[in-house]
Amino acid sequence: MVHSLSMTQIQTFLMVAETLNFRRAAERLAVAQPALSRSVRRLEQHLGFALFERSTRRVALTPAGELLYREGADALQCLSRACTRAERVAQGLSGSIMVGYSTFATAGPMSDIIIAFRKQYPDALVGLRLLASSEQSAALEEGSLDLGFIMSTVCLPPLEKIAISRERLVALVPASHRWARRKSITLSELAATPLVIGTVGRWRGFRSLLRDTFDARGLSMTFAEEADDLPVLLQLVRSGFGCTILDASFIPTLPPGICSVEIEDVTATLDVALTWHQDNLSPLAGRFINVARRIASAS
Repeated sequence: MVHSLSMTQIQTFLMVAETLNFRRAAERLAVAQPALSRSVRRLEQHLGFALFERSTRRVALTPAGELLYREGADALQCLSRACTRAERVAQGLSGSIMVGYSTFATAGPMSDIIIAFRKQYPDALVGLRLLASSEQSAALEEGSLDLGFIMSTVCLPPLEKIAISRERLVALVPASHRWARRKSITLSELAATPLVIGTVGRWRGFRSLLRDTFDARGLSMTFAEEADDLPVLLQLVRSGFGCTILDASFIPTLPPGICSVEIEDVTATLDVALTWHQDNLSPLAGRFINVARRIASAS
């Protein structure tokens, strides 16, 4: 029986219960007093018990009416708060989004975008998942990710994207290496040197970029070691296992014992994009994209 009660009936009852005066309640609700009285009578008939004791001198709540007033007011406040929160989610003002990111996004403007987004939308939550660019592409299409910071070359239709950063490629060498005091080296010199590189499973897109860069000059790479994540890769370089190639955004965060050297004859860049699938785009994710556009255009 209760499930068919209307919001208007509940609000009418609560106003009469608050004022204990049908005329005053009707004025506050901006309705005619006879209509308000009929609404209360229909509610009592619907429930099967009286809510008010009426006399020519006073209106009082019955014990059942007192209980309904006390708990009904709390329930209405909860419902009102829930409706407000739901409206903010629908408008993209709160809620949560899951954002993927690759290793190559960590040193770029990704953190600035997330911080600016959280400041503008403090009720929003941003979950982060470290995934290879290829893994993010699959997750975006299936809907387990809302957005992803990935290499632009991996972003293919139906995914959409905006450019976030573009960085030149540099060589990273141990501080004891003969190249550490040089300003630049050539790609052919790198081709003759064993490289430490990320694994195929986690660095597929970047390895493809390097392979294409070397192939374009008729050169090939020689690998000394492979590492699954960046800290291990840098530790291998610092320990002298080989040199590596990364984008220039990592230079400010390099640990002691590693030097960066320019590659003078390479024009290829590592481009990071914010990527999404339009069919899975929520209002909140759309607002994240707008913040990213603003930050990217200013950088």
